[in-house]
Amino acid sequence: MVPGVPSVEPADERDEAISRLTEELTRVRAELAAARREDEGAQARLAKLRARRNRAERTAEVLSQALAARLRLDIARKTADRRLLSRLQQDLPTPDEAEQLELLRTTPLFDAAWYLRSYQDVVRSGDEPGLHFLRNAVSPFRSPSPDFDTAQYVEDHPEVLDLGVNPLVHFLMTPEGRTAERYPPEG
Repeated sequence: MVPGVPSVEPADERDEAISRLTEELTRVRAELAAARREDEGAQARLAKLRARRNRAERTAEVLSQALAARLRLDIARKTADRRLLSRLQQDLPTPDEAEQLELLRTTPLFDAAWYLRSYQDVVRSGDEPGLHFLRNAVSPFRSPSPDFDTAQYVEDHPEVLDLGVNPLVHFLMTPEGRTAERYPPEG
């Protein structure tokens, strides 16, 4: 080494240093890409959690309002409000509806909890889900569970509209319907 003259590394040492730096840069870029993917995944999970929280808050609000309405009905019943009692009596099932309700209770094709989660207007109305479905299955089309497609059944069997029969009840009265797990069948 000569004083005052910069030293020059041999080409092999320089190539080795460049190779190490290139490897380090590649590793750092890979770590950065992995960190970005992890952050994007976390952001996506956070967005899903926020959406679920918002749905839960809306559902809780609807259920809270329904509970308040039900409590008002109970109080009114206790005070013998004749107008309210008349409204409640209109909500009683007819003998035919009572038989059909029993039929609905025996099939997995009617899921009352699913029906209430899917149609929050039923929760707000305070109607019994089975009776509501019996009376309101086709206008608009409402499915009683994820395993029975009311609109598809009516399309396949338009006579149910002419007969004025609930589509699920009609299906359950057929030999196929007594053993079916879903409609339309898969496959």
